[in-house]
Amino acid sequence: MESLQKQPKSMEELPEEVLAEIIIRLPAKRIGQLRCVCKPLNALSSNPSFIKSHLHRSIPNNDEMLLVFHNRFCFEGGKPITAHPSRSPHIVNPNFIKLPVNFNIPSAYNCSSVIGSVNGLICFVVWSSIVPGPDPIIYIWNPSLSAVRTLPPFTIRGFDDLYFRFGFDPKTDDFKVVKLTRLLHKYVHYQSGVKKNCFDWLQVEVYSMRKGSWKRINDRFPSHVVRFSDEDVSITGNDGHDGRLHWLCNVVSRRAKQTIIAFDLATETFSEIYLPDSIANNKKEPRKQVLGDLDGKLCVMSYIEDGDIKDGGVEVWVMNEYGVAESWVKHHILSQFSGNVVPIGITLSNEFILQGDDDSLALYDHIAAKVKSFKVIDINRYSYGTVQIVPYVDSLVWIAPANRVDQQQLRHMFVANFGKLITDW
Repeated sequence: MESLQKQPKSMEELPEEVLAEIIIRLPAKRIGQLRCVCKPLNALSSNPSFIKSHLHRSIPNNDEMLLVFHNRFCFEGGKPITAHPSRSPHIVNPNFIKLPVNFNIPSAYNCSSVIGSVNGLICFVVWSSIVPGPDPIIYIWNPSLSAVRTLPPFTIRGFDDLYFRFGFDPKTDDFKVVKLTRLLHKYVHYQSGVKKNCFDWLQVEVYSMRKGSWKRINDRFPSHVVRFSDEDVSITGNDGHDGRLHWLCNVVSRRAKQTIIAFDLATETFSEIYLPDSIANNKKEPRKQVLGDLDGKLCVMSYIEDGDIKDGGVEVWVMNEYGVAESWVKHHILSQFSGNVVPIGITLSNEFILQGDDDSLALYDHIAAKVKSFKVIDINRYSYGTVQIVPYVDSLVWIAPANRVDQQQLRHMFVANFGKLITDW
């Protein structure tokens, strides 16, 4: 009888570590709803260490979702956005992705694209297909908490050739968006007298979510390379989580040679990482390279372009010591697939994402040698065809605004989706 009397009579009497162990097992959306229940839960779910622990628990527990965004997707009708749990990707959850109540994208912006996904935050850009049109708008969004933040306008504006990347700097615990601007101009070749196109990289801008503002940095994108294409980011979310962003580029003077340009989010500087010689020079056999992260290490998947996967397979190279070209090691070769199956990325749980001729997708576990196939809804209905596969994990990461106006807007958004916060009572 005495032991029963000593038991906690309410949640407030539970030891904090016990309460945390119970709550941390819930999805972020449910924890967000619990913020409206009582002060202990509100304080716990807002604690930075609890937020990190919840995030780190989601990945090893295989709670990852694969979000499929059609190229130039629309949130309101039109092209679909579907979600597939990585443990059973054949299951489709069409209602997983929804923008928050009371949030509207301006009607002039009819196209969208995902920039990146890191730690449960999705960064996307919207723009107008009408040229000339308004400058693009960038948003950072946590679907689990139904929170969206609108980024302020850029400081360098009015150029069409823009490239964006999204990443997380663990040294400063800050999320950043990197904007590259390329200016096209013509020049007359000194020998032929023919006008040719030339690109100049302009000053780079970096947005800090912690500071809530853009700034220009001194370091510029290397002038001896050109952007390869945006195809190396068709798989979004596997880059930028460790404080570095990567671009696969062609060397200007040798178009058949490829290299990697890296950006350190902490120092905000660029560097070059050389590819293995056997795949960097592809003049004889044009090769397709796909960048990724395999078990925390920089990885490149290389295969003969327009060839069958059986013709040499897909070489998977891993850089054992970051930034050291001599540390590239051929990890393994993917060759046991029939037909034109190509890799398009790697999930957060280190499974290869493959795409086939019929637009079917598959996850390949190279350790267990198992394949999980799945289809994307209506992938052939749209002329653009391309999809972005976004590995996503449930997250409590709060898109903390820097100014009071944004704080109030975000607060109203949360209340509209979850109800009053306990601190409002």
